[in-house]
Formats: sequence, C-alpha cells, structure tokens
Amino acid sequence: MRVLICDGLHQQGVKIFEKVKGLKVEVHDRLEANELLKAIRTCEGVVVRSRTQINRKVLERASRLRVIGRAGIGVDNIDIEAATHQGILVMNTPGANAVAAAEHALALMMALSRHIPQADQSVRAGKWEKKKFIGTELYNQTLGIIGLGRIGSIMANRAQGMKMRVLAYDPYVSSDAAAKLGVDLVSPQQLFRQSDFISIHTPFTKETRGLLDQTAFKKMKRGVRIINCARGGIIDEAALYEAIKKKKVAGAALDVFSQEPPADNPLLSLPQVIATPHLGASSEQAQMNVATAIAEQMVDYLQSGLIRNAVNMPSMSPTMIEQMQPYMLLAERLGRFLSWYFQGNVRRLKVSYGGDLRELELAPVTNAAQKGFLERALAEEVNLVNAPVMMRSRGIKVDVTTTSEARGYTGLISLSVVTDKGESQVAGTVFPTPECRIVGIDEYRMEAPLEGRMLLISNYDRPGVIGFIGTTLGDHQVNIADMHLSRIRSKGTAICLVTVDNPVTPAALQALKEYENIIEASIIEV
Repeated sequence: MRVLICDGLHQQGVKIFEKVKGLKVEVHDRLEANELLKAIRTCEGVVVRSRTQINRKVLERASRLRVIGRAGIGVDNIDIEAATHQGILVMNTPGANAVAAAEHALALMMALSRHIPQADQSVRAGKWEKKKFIGTELYNQTLGIIGLGRIGSIMANRAQGMKMRVLAYDPYVSSDAAAKLGVDLVSPQQLFRQSDFISIHTPFTKETRGLLDQTAFKKMKRGVRIINCARGGIIDEAALYEAIKKKKVAGAALDVFSQEPPADNPLLSLPQVIATPHLGASSEQAQMNVATAIAEQMVDYLQSGLIRNAVNMPSMSPTMIEQMQPYMLLAERLGRFLSWYFQGNVRRLKVSYGGDLRELELAPVTNAAQKGFLERALAEEVNLVNAPVMMRSRGIKVDVTTTSEARGYTGLISLSVVTDKGESQVAGTVFPTPECRIVGIDEYRMEAPLEGRMLLISNYDRPGVIGFIGTTLGDHQVNIADMHLSRIRSKGTAICLVTVDNPVTPAALQALKEYENIIEASIIEV
C-alpha cells in the first residue's frame, strides 16, 4: 500500500504510517497540480491539509485510491461528491485543534484588554507612554460567547478561571448543557447588552453572515471589545469600523477577515484593532494532534475497514444502504425542515416511526434525521457517523419510538423538537416514486413535496390571504412553483407552504410579515 502526504504533516503522524508493515509513505511539503496527477495514480491513501485541491480531475486519475484524509476540519478543497461516486472514503479530524483556537482567542482578549501590541510598538519606538495604555482587568467582567461548541466551551472554561462571568448564545445547546459548563444561556439581545467582551465561535453560514452588523453594535454596551477567531464574514467589517470610530466599540482583535490576506482593509488603519494572520489552529500541539488523528484513522481503515470521522459514508453494508436510502433522505430533509422551523433553545429531539418502518433497522435513519437537524448550525462537517455524538455533546437528548399508527401511509416518520418555548413537529412519508413528502406540520395536515426552497406562512383563515401572498411574491419577482394549504376551522388559522423557484428577498419577506392577516412567514430550505 502507498500513502501520499501532499501538504506536509507533523512527524508524529508520519511515524504512525511508517510503522505499518507493507505501507509506503511519501511526504511532500507542496505538490504542484501536474505532479499530483502523476503521484496519485498508485496511491491507496492521500493526506491533505487546506492547500492541495482534490478535485474531479485528480480523482479520475486515482484508480486505486481508497481513502482521503483531511488533517483538519474543513473539506472544501475535496470534491466529496466525486469521491463518493468512486467509492472513496473521505475523513477529517474535527476537534483536534479546538484547544489551540480557544487559547488564541483568549490570548487576543488579554492583549486587547491591556493594549499589549500597541504598547510593545511604542516602547520599540523609544517611547514610554504609561498613561496612554491604561487597560482594563478581565476579573469580574462579562464575556459573551457566540457559539458554545467545542472551542466556545473551552473558551468559557478558561475565562471562568479568571473569574469572568460568561454568557452564551447558541440555539443548538440545551440549557442543561450550558448549566453544566457554568454558563448562562441568553438571547443575542441580552448578550449584546450585558457583555464587556464578545468572542465569536460560530460557523460561517447564511444565518451568521454579518451577524455583528450595525444593528447589533447599536445594542451593545458602550466600550465593548470584540474577538473573532472563527470565520471572516461573521462581522460586518464596515459596521465594525464605524462602531470603533464612534467609540461604541473600544477595540477588536481579529484573527480572520472577509478577505484573506486583508489587503487595504480600513480596520487595519485603526490603532484599536489587533490583527493576526489566521493563527487559531497554529500551535505545535494542534499540528501534532491533527497529524496523529488522521494517521491513526487512515491506518485503521486501510488495515481493518474501521471507519471514524467519515464525511461521506455511514457504517452500513451496501445492501442496507440501498434499502434504507429513501427513508434516510426523508429523515434528513425533515430534520433540516425542523431546524429552520423551531424557536428557542433545544432540549430534546423526538423521532417516531410508524407502520412498516418499525420492522426495519432504524439507527441509520435516526442518524440521518440528526444530521439534517444539526448541519446548518455547526462549523464541523456533520455526517451519519458523527451526528449522534454531536447531539450528545451539545446536551440534546434523542428519543426514538415506534408505533403501528401511520395515518394510512405504509410508513411514517415524525420528528419533534422540544425547546424552552414549546414543541414543534413535522411528519413525512415516502411515496413509491420514490418521493419525499411532508404530511404534517404541528397539528396541520397536508401532502406536499419535501424538496427545495420554500416559504412557510401561518395566517388567519380569512378571505384574500392567498391572493395577497401570490401578488406580493409576484411583485418581488419570486415565482411560485407549488403551493399547499391546510387550516383548522375551530381555531380560525391556517398555514401555507409555498415552493419557490428563486430566493425570497428580505423585502418580500418583510412585506408578507407586515400584512395584518399573516401571523408569521419564514424561509425554509431542504
């Protein structure tokens, strides 16, 4: 067997490969594209970091390749679809550099509070400006953490060691899990109002893009300090610049930027800003951890077929995958639908199987439901293997039940999420086509295709609502592909699920919400 290491690897990881009898390891610090095409032809395994691109063209040359290992978290430089199509396992190493990232955020927070980089430059320039660099203590200060995953949790623990009060906002962490960490779970508005320091540890998604914008800065305590070691784009950099100029924000420490390197970024002209070149995972220990983890995982797979931290394959036989695939797809889409629909902080996810489904092996279907529910919220790659672990780590309990009741369908899957604000439920089935269909949203019954981009609208059951929806979307150049309705006469309310061909603009969504007979309108993508 032959393993190709493309972007260099800590020697500890290389040694693990070298100890395997019959395995030859070839290490390169950098491979050019034409060299990679040639070298990958005879490899069973390949290790990359973020530099090397394993695209479709490369994979077409990799006739013997069995596993791709990413020494790190992100796999955006690997064509997962092409690898899966060729039967190549893709694995990564989530969490191996979490301590390094959290400690870097902590170091930036301390440097920010005491003006350390600025004071260092001043002394080197021959000055002695003690009064200019009077700082603030962390003791008894309030730290607001946005995103209480692995890195955010470590940051919270370290801050508590310095006697800071820690608040956190993360709708995918239960209040019980936060309480075990000694953290107060709050709303974004509460976090903004009360925090002296705000540290970001959330993934970059549609929901978190520009999360700290002009509106958010206006809600913050005057003199707040911002730390971002997560992803560029979560902070609206123009808004941050203005907030610092107006002294609403006392300073910012940034390890990441919307554009990297941050050429001509006006934030770098401000003395209140500390900047580092994306060093969050750049520690000797982190490099060793990811190298050791990926080497051990790949050796286990190549020698015995053991799969850990797989991105693109569940632990199932090919026969089982073929049998369960339609229901796994349904469960994943229901979970994704529910992730857009629920409100509050999650405490529990309930999965119920009805009809003929209770006779099947349902563990992979449950995993698919968890994957769909979580993947929008996490920076880590969520897959069928690691979804249950991620749910447990975030304090979200999963209850699975079976019943003979299936509302007249052959098989029925129901998902419910219990939060501090109540319970939300969706149900679906698979038609023989096969086609995934949603057949229930809370107490409303309907049959609609569970696919694509949708608008879910709740309204009062009064004349003119449907016409208003159609006219408003048309006025905003949003084409309706499908529309399904359901109502409860006794309550005088109804819901409308609208599938649309193109994105619903914020202006269109706001126009719908402002109509007196519409209770709520939200975008859902499955």
